[in-house]
Amino acid sequence: MPKYVCDIEQVYSIGEKVCQVAQDINSSVTNYSSRIDSDLSTWTGTAKDAFTKTNATQVQTATEDTTYINELGDFIKEASRKIQELEEQLAGLSI
Repeated sequence: MPKYVCDIEQVYSIGEKVCQVAQDINSSVTNYSSRIDSDLSTWTGTAKDAFTKTNATQVQTATEDTTYINELGDFIKEASRKIQELEEQLAGLSI
């Protein structure tokens, strides 16, 4: 009978890496947005308004995406914990 094995540490590590990527992306987006705002401080007129609006929309979209990515990483980590709990319960059964 085949035995299914889950490398719980590996799964948890992947979850951690996904969360780290989300944090890195969020940090990059924040830095990008700050630099753009700084560069636009000398601009005036409709071009500035249009670019600022588009930039804000893109930053919001990226921020929402990083939130989703972070939640995915948290889900992966929680799944690894649940798998470990289940394996411990199964190991304790006497069949």
